[in-house]
Formats: sequence, structure tokens, C-alpha cells
Amino acid sequence: MSDTLPPNRRLKKPSTPPIVAAPKDPEPQHDSPPPPGATTSTIRPPKPKAKPRLSLPRPKLPRALSLFLGVMVVLSASVAVAWGARRYIMTSPRFAIRTVLVDGNRRLPAEQVAGAGGVTVGHNIFALDLETAGAAITTEPWVERAQVTRTLPSTVRITVVEREAWAVATIGGELYLVTRDGDPFKRVADGDPIDLPVVTGITPEKVAADRPGVVNALRRALDVVEDMDRAGISKRYPIQEVHLERDGTIVMTIGKDAISLYLGQTRFREKIEQAARVLMELAKRKANPSVIFLDNEAHPERVVVRMR
Repeated sequence: MSDTLPPNRRLKKPSTPPIVAAPKDPEPQHDSPPPPGATTSTIRPPKPKAKPRLSLPRPKLPRALSLFLGVMVVLSASVAVAWGARRYIMTSPRFAIRTVLVDGNRRLPAEQVAGAGGVTVGHNIFALDLETAGAAITTEPWVERAQVTRTLPSTVRITVVEREAWAVATIGGELYLVTRDGDPFKRVADGDPIDLPVVTGITPEKVAADRPGVVNALRRALDVVEDMDRAGISKRYPIQEVHLERDGTIVMTIGKDAISLYLGQTRFREKIEQAARVLMELAKRKANPSVIFLDNEAHPERVVVRMR
């Protein structure tokens, strides 16, 4: 059988490998230094590493919004500063009015001018509205123009231009002072000048219906008064009255004897020069005229004198 060994083959014993003896340890040398003593060291476990934080990117604002927010911050700061500054100048005693100077006033006392404009010593100088104060002062009839200025820290100056009365006009039984431009600016009151030429013939209805026309008629009457002064008549024959007829005719009453001069409607200067010559001739003759007619428009060279 193939599974059995042949009878004539011997089994060999496995050979034992040779044994090599290890070299002996060397003898200790007594002259070599002893081994160093044992040391103790503590070994700590490493610290755990911190976990990295997750940093998210900050959201960026739109450029327009950032600019708007910046502007708002600047404006807020500016408003706060401005408010503080305004509060200081409006409440500080340094800016209280201490001096009020009034120039140009002849009729009105300075206290009345300042009071009309609301200018009061002790009030804050910045609380005073200059334009409003000037406009309020011009409500005084005597004041034609007014200007109010301030000089820091505490001085207010008021400069006024007063009206000047050239005549007195009778309107509806009331007396009014009239400027050189023909403006009846106020009723005559106590203390007002009344030694002035009197203009008559103006009605309240005419003033209400056509005030510019009335002003023009009064100005023309004062032009005639000025021509009389220039011709020298008013020195010898003071002007008592200038009457305005409805048709525009001017009749003047002059002198202590109340001589009436009818000047017509036009060419007043020529007629006044003619009246001066006639009056001079009458004075030489020691005549006493009552009326002198110089209103012949067709024949201006003709003069009619009515004697007393």
C-alpha cells in the first residue's frame, strides 16, 4: 500500500542543533563610579487642546445704509451741540440788553421809540427780532423809517427817520398833519405843530374812494406854497389857507387881510410871479384888495382885482 513506509528504510532521529554558551558577565570594577541615584519626576498628561471656535463672518451693511447711519450720527452730534450753544446764548446774563441807543428822534422820546419796537432792557438780545422791531416802530405815525441793529454783547441801536409836517389838512371836520409828499399821516394831537398852512376842500369820501388822487392834490397844493415862498410873497403875506376846488382850481388866502388869489388849474408858477408884481403895485398905491383873479386860461395876461 502506498500509505505504509517501506520495510527496509530506517527512520532517522532529528538532529539537535548545537548550543552556544553566552559569554559571562564581566566582573564589576570597584574603581568605577557608582550608578547615579534614582530621580523621581512627575509626568503630567498634556492639556487637551481647545476646540477651535467657529467664527462666522459679520454681515456687511449696504454702503448706502452705512453712509446714512454715519450722517445721522454726525447730525445728531451737531444738533446736540447747536442746542447747547443756543440754550447758552438765550439764557446767559452776558447777552442781556443793557444799553439802548436811539438816533434821529425829534418828536418822539427815546423810551417811546424803544417801547414801540419791544426793545426792553434786561431781555435777551438774541430774542429780539430786528426786522419785526423795526416794522413795529414804523407804526408810530411820526416814524417814516426805522432800523434796529445790535452790537454784542448787550447794545441795541435804533435809527429812525421822522416825518415832517408841512401843512394841516381839514378832512371831515378833523385836522391832519400832511407831509411834503402830500401824505396825511396823523390827526393833530396836543403838542403837534399847527402853525402851518391849512389845506381845505378834501372830503372823507374822496379819501376813501381815491386816496392816491388826494395825495397828489395835496402835493400839488404844497408845490404852490413852495412857489409862494420862492417868490417872496409869503414873507409879506403869510399863507393862511389853500383851498382845493372840485375841478382842480386852487384858491389861496394870504395876509392878515385875507386876500384871495384865484390861481386856476395850471401854470401856477407863472401866475404866482404875476401875483407878486400885482401885489407890489397895489402896495405902492396903498390899495386894499380883497380878491385877485389870475385864472383866465384864455387870456393869462389879464388880471382882475376886486377892491374892498
